[in-house]
Amino acid sequence: MKKDKVVAVALGIALLLAPTDGSAQIRRIMVAGTERAYRVHLPPAASGRPHALVLLLHGGGGTGAGIAAHTRFDRVADRAGFILAYPAARDRRWLDARPGFAQDDDVAFLRLLADTLRRQHGIAPHRVFVAGISNGAMMSYRLACEAPGTFAAIGVVAGAMPAALRDSCARGAPTAVIALHGTEDRLVPFDGGGSLLSVPVSVALWSARAGCAHAGVPDTVDVVRDGTSVVRVAYAGCAVPVELHTIPGGGHTWPGGPRVRARILGRTTREIDAAEVLWRFFDRASPAPRAARQARRYGFSIGSPTAFPHSVQDPS
Repeated sequence: MKKDKVVAVALGIALLLAPTDGSAQIRRIMVAGTERAYRVHLPPAASGRPHALVLLLHGGGGTGAGIAAHTRFDRVADRAGFILAYPAARDRRWLDARPGFAQDDDVAFLRLLADTLRRQHGIAPHRVFVAGISNGAMMSYRLACEAPGTFAAIGVVAGAMPAALRDSCARGAPTAVIALHGTEDRLVPFDGGGSLLSVPVSVALWSARAGCAHAGVPDTVDVVRDGTSVVRVAYAGCAVPVELHTIPGGGHTWPGGPRVRARILGRTTREIDAAEVLWRFFDRASPAPRAARQARRYGFSIGSPTAFPHSVQDPS
């Protein structure tokens, strides 16, 4: 548990100090008699009717406002036209099935939140996704195991699967999974240990559930001189997509995010932007209807009286 406290302090401080945009709505929902809070970010009206929902889970010690500012996921949602929700863990820690964690029902909260927002905004069940970093990534694994059918895909950043979930998650319907993890992560080691599986074993479990034939040919990106690279492996012959993005030299950080204290958390890769990578994976794993895809491709919105072309700038 000592290492968990270091994660909470180091990553939590980084996220708490990040500026907030002030544009999100703070909402609350009752779960088994307990009030739970979350932030929700709606895309601009010009984007048309939202066509997907992403829940983004903060790390241990973090907050919804902090992870929103740290990842800049809102800008991707605004451009692509999906809803983002940032749930808040009680005591700022998700109950991800590791030993020593109180077992309050975060699964019930997040399942109810996803279902409520999906129904309120008319989003198809196959267009609901969840992602997280560190403790939030581990919670995403738990959701894939214990809330089957709620999320079409999960994205895990700097988080491995709790070993306690291994047997219960070995069977069941396939879920699309993408994992991004640094080899120099000292807080959640790439090779696992203690109450966590290794990152490769975590992903291999989900590739087996997806019936994948084998791992694909590695694709390496190394164009920025920052002491890191990214090696992408997409599994082949799967019922749903499964990918592992290994980051040699990368630490316990959000790829493409603000630089944090490297002495504690390690390097932040500039080779990729995790928000962009996760969204592209989600959109490909469970595609929107053809009309919505064409609207986004050609730069206009649907569902409004007039649809004007507009420019889309790549994030800086």
